[in-house]
Amino acid sequence: MKVIGFSGSPRKGANTDRLVSHVLAGAQSAGAETAFFRIADLNIKGCISCYYCKSHDTCSIKDDMQGLYKEMLGADAVVIGSPVYMGQMTGQTKTFVDRLLPLLNADFTTRLTKRPALVLAFTQGQPDTGMFLPYMESTKQMLAFMGFAAKEIVVAGATREKADVDQQTDLTARAKALGAGLLGASIAKIKRKTLAPL
Repeated sequence: MKVIGFSGSPRKGANTDRLVSHVLAGAQSAGAETAFFRIADLNIKGCISCYYCKSHDTCSIKDDMQGLYKEMLGADAVVIGSPVYMGQMTGQTKTFVDRLLPLLNADFTTRLTKRPALVLAFTQGQPDTGMFLPYMESTKQMLAFMGFAAKEIVVAGATREKADVDQQTDLTARAKALGAGLLGASIAKIKRKTLAPL
């Protein structure tokens, strides 16, 4: 089983990187292979709405997204993390999400044959973790439409200093439990597919 994580934070090693890493650590502890990608460190250009991907199985822009498509198509679960900027995901994360368009066919059906489980991980300076939840739920629904099996949203509030999330031990324990649960969800999905019909 493979679980891949993406952090859309421009701050290397800060709270979003750490929160995504806690989820991946949980998955790894349950036996999953994991991979972690920092979006800000990659060469990812914005979608140009050329619709090349509707008649081909990839994007016309030859940048680091080409490798990420392969990663996502092979993943059993995905974690996407972002700090909250102006009530939404960061520009880096949004550029990445916009470029997921090749995961949809022209008729809006998904190309994600594995339908990977999905966890969204947000960090924010605002202590009230429900403040931006409607936006987060909308993001979750959009990614579910794309073919992800959207599971959970984990939000770390009051995360202004670089390692604040690590002080929230209940939250980090939950993040690790979510990661471990992703592996269980993938195994259950495989078992359902292999059961003989009655």
